[in-house]
Amino acid sequence: MNEGPLLSVRDARVSFATARGALRAVDGVTFDLHKGRTLGIVGESGSGKSVLVRSLIGLVGADSGAEVGGQVLLEGQDLRTLPGARLRTLLGRDIGIVFQDPMTSLNPVMKIGRQIGEGLQLNRGLDRAAAGRRAAELLAEVGIPEPERRARQYPHELSGGMRQRVAIAIAIACEPKLLIADEPTTALDVTVQRQILDLLQREQRQRAMAMILITHDLGVAAGRADDIMVMYAGRAVEMAATRALFRAPRMPYTEALLRSLPRLTDVAHTRLAAIPGRPPDLARRGGGCAFAPRCRYRSARCDAEQPVLTRDGPHGFACFNPVGAGA
Repeated sequence: MNEGPLLSVRDARVSFATARGALRAVDGVTFDLHKGRTLGIVGESGSGKSVLVRSLIGLVGADSGAEVGGQVLLEGQDLRTLPGARLRTLLGRDIGIVFQDPMTSLNPVMKIGRQIGEGLQLNRGLDRAAAGRRAAELLAEVGIPEPERRARQYPHELSGGMRQRVAIAIAIACEPKLLIADEPTTALDVTVQRQILDLLQREQRQRAMAMILITHDLGVAAGRADDIMVMYAGRAVEMAATRALFRAPRMPYTEALLRSLPRLTDVAHTRLAAIPGRPPDLARRGGGCAFAPRCRYRSARCDAEQPVLTRDGPHGFACFNPVGAGA
């Protein structure tokens, strides 16, 4: 018997009031995520990836001037209806988060071991000594040498890669059911990026966690995600299993993203294929498809109507003129 989804998001919406009107940063996103699966969320900067995920866990809401809507169910429990104290408990215990810049997510005036142990004391009931010992074990588990010594240091005394490993140790300390990685390798060099991604994948598999991996790098998503959701202008425009999406993208925006990737078969100095135009102004959205001005498959209907995400079996896409429709 198949289990239901661990995380179920229905019609998630986030808008910000601006002098030019409401800016719809997230506009009606729906998806499910099952235990042990990785969902890659991809798209250009400004497509709504991070705002979506942060809104799901209450980091974007009325306190930040946002209006949020929709349902966010974690094992059937709607996170949007929980009081702040209860939600904070869930964030420490059932949901782990790794942000893209550990220098801003880590406390610069608190020692590493204390930062890791804090959640263990609050959510697992360990005393300070036991939390300190477990913190050192977690540092060793994420590949940091001399863990006892590192636990006594401050974030500025560690390299960027080590700081991100510390952030992962904090995120997995209470063995969460869901791990959210918000562009966790953006500020790191290529070699360290791979190490961090390998570490995240290993920890996810060992703990059978579900994971949301937010990235603008399709190459990262291809090798790490089971399923992919492509976002554009705050909406989910294509959703499919990773292999299916890369083999046969249906949404022209996804096709354009894939065409812009460099290929080993290209001759030296081959110019990369760029997507023409620029993303839309989310405070001045028209009634048609947001990608229409940049789309080579554009038709009159695209300017007049906004497509909804439809299904071709397990493959969903929001387009009136999908790629391959005439093949």
